Amino acid sequence: MPSRKITKEEQKATEQLSKERLKRIMSTRRHHLRTNARVLKYGTKSFVRNTWLSVAAIAIMAITLLVLSATVIATHVMSNAIDKVEQQVDMSIYIEQNTSRAQIDRIVGRLAQLPTVLSVSSTSPEEALSETVNNIINRTKGMSDEEKAIYRQNLMEAPNKLSWEVNVKLVNLNNTTELEEFVANDESIKDVIDKNKTPSYASDRRDTINNIANTMNRIEIIGLVAAAIFMVIAILVVFNTIRMAIFNRKEEIRMMLLVGASRWFIVGPFVVEAALYGVVAAIIAGGVTYSSVFAIRSYFGSTLDPTLDIMKQYWYFVACALLIAGIVIGIISALLATRKYLKQH
Repeated sequence: MPSRKITKEEQKATEQLSKERLKRIMSTRRHHLRTNARVLKYGTKSFVRNTWLSVAAIAIMAITLLVLSATVIATHVMSNAIDKVEQQVDMSIYIEQNTSRAQIDRIVGRLAQLPTVLSVSSTSPEEALSETVNNIINRTKGMSDEEKAIYRQNLMEAPNKLSWEVNVKLVNLNNTTELEEFVANDESIKDVIDKNKTPSYASDRRDTINNIANTMNRIEIIGLVAAAIFMVIAILVVFNTIRMAIFNRKEEIRMMLLVGASRWFIVGPFVVEAALYGVVAAIIAGGVTYSSVFAIRSYFGSTLDPTLDIMKQYWYFVACALLIAGIVIGIISALLATRKYLKQH
């Protein structure tokens, strides 16, 4: 019995039924899990197969992450240095020698109430003289203890022209406006301030702090610019590496396109491969960063201790940050490469 000829309507209906069935299969959770597992498997195989081809990409990504890490660490170390210097700096206000202790205590109490003031202390003329004499004696060489004692006694008996000194630590060393207004206008201090000595609103240490702050800003800017440059280079290197991998598998990709493979099934393995570059680069960068910081600790002493403590305590955060940065760089590169190829085909 001759076979019946299939009409165009029946052929279209069959095709539509097949598409709907395929769509139902592809929409199931089991299918998604299986697809993702295969994408992960193919991407890992490709990474292992192309390891030597990808050495340059991994190396550039590792350098990029190292520059980022070095910038963050240097900024944190500089910030700690500024805080340490600020804790040692105070502003000095000089009060006439004949001012009573009660007046000084009143001035100290009013200064302590200012919002911009962290702490206040005072030094009497006698205490200032004793400290000055001790400094002179300590710098004197070639004298016996008996000669030093006589010398000290003579210095202590000399006319004392030193003033009271009120030492003020500020919350922000660069914000002296409120302190200056207090010295100029407050009744408790205006009439007893020593007019022969100018209050030390600015000092050598303050200049040191400004220099450190400026250096920190320059290091941060240079580090971020360098990291951005290396990041662009890393993306380009990974981009070309993925393009080479795509070229090696172009016949396979063409077949997958012909049989209707999903975009993710084609792109996914390359994304996984590039992400693995980022993971390896992050591991290398993390190991080098921690090893370097511990190695140079002996040269910087306690300056690096706060940074080291944070790195030890939050090592998991540092690891996650490096991994995320590396993976993001890899994924962006892979998506750019595969998008360009699929757009051409």
